[in-house]
Amino acid sequence: MAFLPVIRAQDTAAVSTTFWDISDLLDRLPDMSAFGSTGPTNSLPVRYYIRPHLGDFIHRSYLRLPVGARVKITEHLELHTELESYFTHGLKGSAGNGLSQLQVGAKYERVTTKEHPLGWSAGLDLQTPLSRPPIELTDGYRHVLPYVAFSEPLVPSCNLVGYASFGADLISHTALPSNFGSNQLHTDALTFSIGATRDFKRFKLALTGTWNTSLLLSNENHNVFALRPDILIPVFGKRYRPDHAHLLLIFGGRAVHGPDGTDLGLNGSLRIEFAVQPGRTSN
Repeated sequence: MAFLPVIRAQDTAAVSTTFWDISDLLDRLPDMSAFGSTGPTNSLPVRYYIRPHLGDFIHRSYLRLPVGARVKITEHLELHTELESYFTHGLKGSAGNGLSQLQVGAKYERVTTKEHPLGWSAGLDLQTPLSRPPIELTDGYRHVLPYVAFSEPLVPSCNLVGYASFGADLISHTALPSNFGSNQLHTDALTFSIGATRDFKRFKLALTGTWNTSLLLSNENHNVFALRPDILIPVFGKRYRPDHAHLLLIFGGRAVHGPDGTDLGLNGSLRIEFAVQPGRTSN
């Protein structure tokens, strides 16, 4: 069995369903890895992960702790689930403890081959709040997120890969109060993303453009445009081994323009993965 807990530190205060984290976007794409061609892939049958939001120590009085798993059912079909809980960390008073969100989903993919260089994937995610968490934890809506995604080598000799994704965010209100984040659309919307990555010897560069629009799915006409450059730096030690810990440093910028104005900023995250090959144990 494979075992990959993921620890990711994020500094994101607003609630949003948009995949601003490049490693999250790469999880949707076929045959793509945030660690590059030498890093962990989706070939392992089960991946478990933990993603504490370490920025909560600064922005909130609680720590969010998503715990999840990705399971390969067949060569092409993957199921995943994630349960988010929260705990008072004691630095800004007491916010209580409990469960805040559940996410389940499935992805079917056909990876790139020499005969068929265009890889594609199709998936469906469902996000729903649980119980009555602090208002900052949720926008108060249930999200159904279907998508299709594509990737294709653009210049194989330079390790340059292009990718694109098209999806929808179909929302329904729950009993919780509404709490939309900055430049988060307040109704059903479509999302278009396009970008490219290039693998270098010690890091990966990525540039992604995103357009969110409510024009075709509602009586509103709001748009959000975003451009995000990222640099991903994997640390494997002396050589890559799937049963050793791996560290991924992500540094990026963002330029977002929407109904709430223009937002410019920097992002940083940390992702640590531990892998155990079937029949092996970790030291």
